[in-house]
Amino acid sequence: MSERAAPAEPEEDRPRQRLPRSADLLGRRNSKLRRDLDKTWDQVKRGYEDQARRADRQADNWDAYFCRLNANQYYNGESEIFVPIIRDAVKAIATRDTNQLCPASGQFVEAISQDGAINGPIVDLLHEYAATLHLKTDVVQTAIVMGLIEGQYNFYMDWWDTRREIVSRATTPATTPEGLPIPGEDVDDVEVTDVTEGRPIVELLHDSDVLIRPDTADSVDEALAAGGFVAIARRWSKEKLRKLKDAGLIRADVGGDLEEQMDAIMAGSQSLPESAEKLLNEIAGIRKKGSEVLIWELWKRLPLNERGQYDEENGVPRLCRVLMGPDRMILGGHRNPHWNDRCPLISRPVEKVAGVMKGVPPVDAVLSIQYEANDAVNEGADAAHYAAMPVFLRDPASGNDPIILNLGAIIDVPPASFKLLEWPDLTPRAIARIQYATAQIFQSLGVNPSMLPQQTSTSRRNQAQVAQEQAIDLLTTSIRVGVLEEVMTEVVGWMVDLDYQFRDREMTVLTHGAMGVRANMQAIPAFKTREYYRFRWWGADAARNAAQYQQQIAFLNVAGSMQPLLQAQGKSFDPVPALEASAGGIFGPRIAPLIIKDMRAQWSIPPELENQMLAQGDEVPVSPLDDDPKHLQAHQQGMAQGDPSGAFAMHIRRHMAALQAKNAAMMAQQVQGMLMGQAADGGEQRPSRAGRPQPGGQVMPMRPNRGPPGMTHPDQLPQAGGIAMPRKM
Repeated sequence: MSERAAPAEPEEDRPRQRLPRSADLLGRRNSKLRRDLDKTWDQVKRGYEDQARRADRQADNWDAYFCRLNANQYYNGESEIFVPIIRDAVKAIATRDTNQLCPASGQFVEAISQDGAINGPIVDLLHEYAATLHLKTDVVQTAIVMGLIEGQYNFYMDWWDTRREIVSRATTPATTPEGLPIPGEDVDDVEVTDVTEGRPIVELLHDSDVLIRPDTADSVDEALAAGGFVAIARRWSKEKLRKLKDAGLIRADVGGDLEEQMDAIMAGSQSLPESAEKLLNEIAGIRKKGSEVLIWELWKRLPLNERGQYDEENGVPRLCRVLMGPDRMILGGHRNPHWNDRCPLISRPVEKVAGVMKGVPPVDAVLSIQYEANDAVNEGADAAHYAAMPVFLRDPASGNDPIILNLGAIIDVPPASFKLLEWPDLTPRAIARIQYATAQIFQSLGVNPSMLPQQTSTSRRNQAQVAQEQAIDLLTTSIRVGVLEEVMTEVVGWMVDLDYQFRDREMTVLTHGAMGVRANMQAIPAFKTREYYRFRWWGADAARNAAQYQQQIAFLNVAGSMQPLLQAQGKSFDPVPALEASAGGIFGPRIAPLIIKDMRAQWSIPPELENQMLAQGDEVPVSPLDDDPKHLQAHQQGMAQGDPSGAFAMHIRRHMAALQAKNAAMMAQQVQGMLMGQAADGGEQRPSRAGRPQPGGQVMPMRPNRGPPGMTHPDQLPQAGGIAMPRKM
């Protein structure tokens, strides 16, 4: 949870009598609200105790993913080997589903506004946030792994900001000791700028820390609307509590008492199981130090009147956030700080079960088979170890002479009194059991050999079998990633809402050079909420529809040749949206804008500013909107002062080439206008077909089969007395 308090609501949206969202709802005299929250505290504690068995099962699943032997193994011998079958299967599924949701083109999101505009700057902003958050690797891929292990996707949305002190070089006019400027002299100086960077954050919560009541609801909104609640277990240190207290989210008196009692609370016993975070830190070899206290972040609809007071009879249910500590300690209560009035928790099961909020982890079905494979390999390893240390059987009556163990050693004992005990070789049996367990786990989780780095199938497969396998894989993937697509669509909507609420300035890129100047001139303003747009996470669709781009281009070519027919029917043809979508899907969001350029986004940089960048050796592109003669004159004056890097000479040549291209285009338009005039006067000249698309290449029908043996060739029909159509030469 962010330490930042909720900003004030817009004046036009906040009546004077309405209580601000940052106001504390827990008054000293408000005993009714405290009694209600006291009952809720008992429900929260009992709810976490009820799902303790589910948390223990999830801990076993994490042990299987990180290849840790536990008490569930039946065989307990000397060897401690773990066969990473579940880990390989989960990583293969996570790799495939991540590539489906986040294709290599980098085009993940589609937005349609109420006025019908598709994509636009808001999609560029979302892609910028996705790159900053490392959404593909840190969020999507990790969420897929957590969903397979825990059976539930839990996303928590919030806003994060920080202040940075940026230092840059600057040139200032020189001054005398009296403060008067010295003409023609500059001094190198350092400029310090305070910049506030903010962005939305996506926090992945472990399912054992999330409690939703009633557990029969289908969504978080439905649970809250039915009078239930959402509780999230938080483990915060003293520093975190101080930040929340400074932000006004925790009452000062209660927060101070909690800090004083933290050592005693941590020394006492806690009724809740260990957190998944602590378990995963231990698996990674990190021992978590420092004292932390368990806090519950509670989201619930409370009846509040217009003055923000708890009113069971006349109050309107409002979504509120309450922080609750141990021993029924109420730390603070406020209205929902988010303007969209939604709970920031997004929770969806991997596989929906009717009447149940949370889903069953897919790994649960194969966990016992993983234990069987571990027992098999450890039994075989112990048998191999015992076979390497032979046991000799000797008759005690034959004497106690030492046995010499060496290559070619001769032992003088009666044959009947000495025998070598041989251990059975369990390796073939162990390999067969492991292969069966691997095949069964891969089949249950939907893993096929094409998803693995190496083929696990021993039989040779032809091309048709591989194609069928990939088609089945694509269908199964589309069903599973469909749930996460809906979750990511909700995440994108939250990003827009948080950006609208917290970002109070135009978003610019603070860099130097031509790209920095262009980014500053193309600043992205604050957009509207998600109610104005309709978002869709279409990464998986882009990956599945890659083969349709060729058919789309062929259709555009054919439809372009039918413009007169469309105009006669009162319809128009505009291929630009389809071309932009195809270019974005094929080349990605970085190269597609360079292929199909928006002339409205072309900005002309003043030549004096270009001279400053060229003097520093920066490469400055030539804009189509530049006044080339004016720029050439200014750059030649700047080049006269020196061009050690050659940037001025290169830029001048580009301006000359652009000027020649513009003149040639102007001449071509004049010639085309003359030809059009001649055609209008009845001349024989026709307008050029430049720009009019030709029908694209279509799939040709199959050639007919060859005729029977002895059939007369069509070219020989006239000589054979038959009738044949004349061939076009």
